[in-house]
Amino acid sequence: MQNENTVLAFPVPRLFDNQNSKEWLTTNEAAKFLGVSSNALRIMVHRDQVPGYKFGRRLRFRLRDCQALFIRKGA
Repeated sequence: MQNENTVLAFPVPRLFDNQNSKEWLTTNEAAKFLGVSSNALRIMVHRDQVPGYKFGRRLRFRLRDCQALFIRKGA
């Protein structure tokens, strides 16, 4: 039996806890993966050259989209 002062603690899931950690990349991770600066990557997103996804104020990239750029460009 629990004491009346005991508080039940339930883990609060964060936004990306249910996702595969390798599926989504941050701007810096995607820029490093593609070999460009983070500012150049943001410009590429603005020009619709690279698909980017907004989660609140955060910009995220799918790993498979970044890998597809190498296939499309023939690198």
